Amino acid sequence: MAFALSLPSTITAQKQNTPERRPGLTIRMETDLVVIDVTATDKNGNYVRDLRENELEVYEDGKLRRIDFFAVTDQAALSRPLAVVFALDISGSLKPEETVTLREAAMKFTELMRGDSVFAALAFNYDVKILQNFTSDPRKLERAFAKAVRFEGSTRIYDAIDRSITMLDRQAPRARKNRPVRRVVIVISDGFDSASVIDRQELARRANAAGVTVYSITLPSYMLSPTLSGERVITPLDATRVITATGGRDFAADAKDFTPIFKSLAEEIRASYALAYYPDLRDGKFHDVRVKTSRQGIQLRVSRTGYTAPGK
Repeated sequence: MAFALSLPSTITAQKQNTPERRPGLTIRMETDLVVIDVTATDKNGNYVRDLRENELEVYEDGKLRRIDFFAVTDQAALSRPLAVVFALDISGSLKPEETVTLREAAMKFTELMRGDSVFAALAFNYDVKILQNFTSDPRKLERAFAKAVRFEGSTRIYDAIDRSITMLDRQAPRARKNRPVRRVVIVISDGFDSASVIDRQELARRANAAGVTVYSITLPSYMLSPTLSGERVITPLDATRVITATGGRDFAADAKDFTPIFKSLAEEIRASYALAYYPDLRDGKFHDVRVKTSRQGIQLRVSRTGYTAPGK
């Protein structure tokens, strides 16, 4: 069943009484719905924006599932609201004066993504501190970034991502104006962790269960040197594959100007598809999810590789 998130008409979709296919409808999502965000690229890394519903397949535990809802994000205006947590490394990777550039670029990103979206911010070093809970007020978010002024200590990057996931799962709205909210973490760090306690595999599982996509903006560091090919050195955050397991992407940053990075991130989010289906199982267990496409030469990045079924 297809739907367009950007138009105002609204219906309530029940599994037992599924309305016939009608274009231009906004669907009120039930909490049990398994929503999967998908980004498609060609062999050159260009976004593919014209996939059709019949070119995508969803498998749960190896079994083909019917796609109940399908939507393409509007390129011109973000048609799906976001809930975003900015997680800022203040262990020393970023110089205090560079936070001004970061703050300005982040605020431009929120302007591009605003609509009905909400944003939160936290900072981390040897501790994880929430600077601002979810808000649609850009002034509050800007003041939150301004609070990040003390840069020292060890780094708890995985614990910060875990706290961000918890915030999104427990505090962020699931829907706004009857449209499902996409959950995103943007972690800004050099990718080197020294003090986290959470298990890396558990972190990826928690992100998948909550339907959270994690993006990283990797800062230049005195610990790193570029490779002969010009690419940055792989970091421990890369090695854990938390980013790829959630359908995210890493952006290598020039701390002198974050604006191109956030513009690229905005384009990434705008190029996405949303697939969703109602789960049959109610066993409270974690189930594997895979998405495939019949179109040749297309690579897919998905926001989750599994979900936790509702309990009985």
